Amino acid sequence: MYQYSLGFFINLFIAAIGNSQASEDLQERLGFLNAEFLISLYRNICRSLFEKDKLIFSFLLTCKLNEMQGTLDYQEFRFFLTGGIAVGGELPPIPGEWLSEKSWGEILRLGDLSAFKGFVKNFTEKIDKYQILYDHVSPHEYVLQEEYYQKLSLF
Repeated sequence: MYQYSLGFFINLFIAAIGNSQASEDLQERLGFLNAEFLISLYRNICRSLFEKDKLIFSFLLTCKLNEMQGTLDYQEFRFFLTGGIAVGGELPPIPGEWLSEKSWGEILRLGDLSAFKGFVKNFTEKIDKYQILYDHVSPHEYVLQEEYYQKLSLF
């Protein structure tokens, strides 16, 4: 539904050249150009998006920038998009009756990611704390006090 022409991007880039801060140092100048082009791109694209699509655009742009910097973990990104892929087999017993079989399977697959090594053990040992999070009215505002989460990336 959204289409942008090459001319649109060329005009954004030309405007970024004119609006960015000048510098004699090439690397610094390129940094200024990149920053100016990125903010200009973001503002101009968001102007034409429906409100419901702005968040997904921001997320995709952030993921692409992280990919270009080499900081995007593809396994984590793929898991985020798919929830992991079940290859069959029998699951260990579900540690809490409030937890669905699907969710338990995804937690087990999450534990396969390098950033989440030890998570399944932490989850099963502290199942009561996770149930509080699960039942919380605003789970996105619930503060996890576990040391485990301090090693996770922002993604």
